[in-house]
Amino acid sequence: MPRFMLFGEGNAKEQAFCEQSWRVGARADDLLCCMYGRNPYLERNPRTVRVGGVDEAISVGRARGVDTIVMLAIEQFEAGHVEIFQSAGFRVFGVSASATFLENSKVRAKAFMKRHGVASAPSVPFGDAAEAEKFLVKNWAHRRFVVKASCYLSDIKFSCTVPDTLEEAIEAVRRLSGHLAEMGAPADMVLEERAEGREFSVHVLVDGADYRVLPMIRDYKQLLEGNKGPNTAGIGSIAVATDWDRELMADLQSRVIQPTIDGLLREGIEYKFILYIGVMMTHDGPIALEYNVRPGTPEFPTLLALAKTSGLEMVEAIHDGKLGSLDLEWEDDEPCSVAVTLTTSGYPLSADGLGEPIFGLEELDDDVWPLAEYMPADPVPIASNGRVLTLVARGKSFQEARDRVYRNVDRIRFRGRYCRRDIGDLVALE
Repeated sequence: MPRFMLFGEGNAKEQAFCEQSWRVGARADDLLCCMYGRNPYLERNPRTVRVGGVDEAISVGRARGVDTIVMLAIEQFEAGHVEIFQSAGFRVFGVSASATFLENSKVRAKAFMKRHGVASAPSVPFGDAAEAEKFLVKNWAHRRFVVKASCYLSDIKFSCTVPDTLEEAIEAVRRLSGHLAEMGAPADMVLEERAEGREFSVHVLVDGADYRVLPMIRDYKQLLEGNKGPNTAGIGSIAVATDWDRELMADLQSRVIQPTIDGLLREGIEYKFILYIGVMMTHDGPIALEYNVRPGTPEFPTLLALAKTSGLEMVEAIHDGKLGSLDLEWEDDEPCSVAVTLTTSGYPLSADGLGEPIFGLEELDDDVWPLAEYMPADPVPIASNGRVLTLVARGKSFQEARDRVYRNVDRIRFRGRYCRRDIGDLVALE
């Protein structure tokens, strides 16, 4: 009888969590996957149940004797699903609606960073596009800025723009303002001073007061090779399960992570979940760019590929407040992992390429891990999301992991298929 039930769309991150938890350790039968989306890999597993929504998931959970619901998506937290499942008598691994501001209000999150001395990129909040444009005109000659929506937007072409010219910055402000108006959402946005350095992602397991930092990840956000082109939600990532430079990690913890945890405690915000922090390594030291109240894709699967400890064990330790006794184990024979995401031709700017049939999934080698986003297969799999499929592989080196991934990329065939060919090309985790 499963104690835990993941409830979600069945996307790549959720697939990775379930499959890794089923594969690692001796507790595979403790986890049921309850999904309302489409994913051919999860659907063929007998531990998966498809449902129409929250009410049906509650019925399934009760019928199967589940006591804890696991959720990994901010959309679920914003919709109040944590509170709904709690009201139905379940324990929930998720983020309460009161703590989602860390991601869905950049204005409040940046103010939180300032209040608690979290090293971060300077930023200015605006509630009026005209005022934001005036600020850009006045300040662009000496500084460059990133344009970010304050609220959470799933459409990356609006949520974050990294302009190279003043004209591009003003256009980004106008485009974002128009999109927010169409949504009927507040016009709040943040102009964040553009920092220079290497960008990484940090996943922190937090059980309320204690925390554990997982290996850092180099993620690739820009669409084109050489880190050019429009921003994406994530098109590749690399990780290594070896010890980092102790001085660097101590600096990151003292400047970013510890002040964040202290701030949550000081403000009485209960946070027992995974906190994702976007970090830039600048000449002055690491700074926080943003918080996410959810694991990243493809970043989190890149970590799970290296973990000998199951995701389920991590969830249980966090939820029970026992992180201090959790023995996190990592691959030592093949300590490097590389993830490459295949996209449609129009991603992230248009819907071009959606609806194309996908071929070759059955031709992949056993040493790569295919992870699907929303993907109906009736019977042929269809590209139904801009990010279609992520391939993850381990290796003794980045080069070995890259070779395994890219050897399989061309076996996946659909019209307009795109991926970056330089993921892991640079030795980024020095």
